[in-house]
Amino acid sequence: MAADIEIRPIAGALGAELHGVDLARDMDDNTTFAAIHQALLDHCVIFFRDQEITPEQQLGFARRFGDIHLHPYIAGMPDYPEIIEILKTETDTYNFGNDWHTDQMFAPKPAMATMLYAKEVPAAGGDTIFANMYKAYDALSDGMKAMLAGVKTVAAGDSNKNKAGGRSRRERYAANGNVAMKEPVDQPAEVEHPLIRTHPETGRKSLYIGSHTQRFAGMKDEESDGIIKYLRRHAIRPEFTCRFRWDVGSLALWDNRCVQHYAINDYHGHRRRAHRITIRGDTPF
Repeated sequence: MAADIEIRPIAGALGAELHGVDLARDMDDNTTFAAIHQALLDHCVIFFRDQEITPEQQLGFARRFGDIHLHPYIAGMPDYPEIIEILKTETDTYNFGNDWHTDQMFAPKPAMATMLYAKEVPAAGGDTIFANMYKAYDALSDGMKAMLAGVKTVAAGDSNKNKAGGRSRRERYAANGNVAMKEPVDQPAEVEHPLIRTHPETGRKSLYIGSHTQRFAGMKDEESDGIIKYLRRHAIRPEFTCRFRWDVGSLALWDNRCVQHYAINDYHGHRRRAHRITIRGDTPF
């Protein structure tokens, strides 16, 4: 039987909580799944609260959207290699995802969507902010849109340009133990993607930029840095964002094709643990 879903937007820009869905029970119903899929397309990021699901059930839900995308240098759980356990302990100072980004932008076929399920959360803090890249594109001037049409960017997952505190992103992950590391698979160090991306399902254009963006293709860093810095600031204007407060049992699903996100690191001395699955995408165009 199809679930009776209530959709409650949480901000004007994007984001909605879906109530009346039991992910452990309702995912075999095609009508319910179709409503969830449409809500994701309409709101860009959707949230479910008070869920009790097993890793198998989380994987089953993810696979309704497509094949699982495996991270090139972060290992999955021993019994569930498709699921990454993200853990910040009481003694860790660095947290996973603490910059504005879209997941796996550095892959030739970046992740279509990301699903994060909260297992342990701090009493306060640890929220995630999301930004709507449709709105970021729509708010650009006609002149800027015309200038950027056809421009490609170079994205990298781990580079000297992305270093913070003298360490690369991969070195910070390994040193802090937020995730388990593995040797990188055979993947290009850098890839090119269109700066203005067309969503394959909605047909809408969005600004495709984030912390993985290095420079404009065919240009030197100094030639493109100014515009890239402007676009990064523009993309995260408050009116384009929503903020989600996690509870144990909360699950978020966001569309990396039109959303950036930022995991706030404001809960030192407390634990936060979540299970992450990314869903395979296609080549951006």
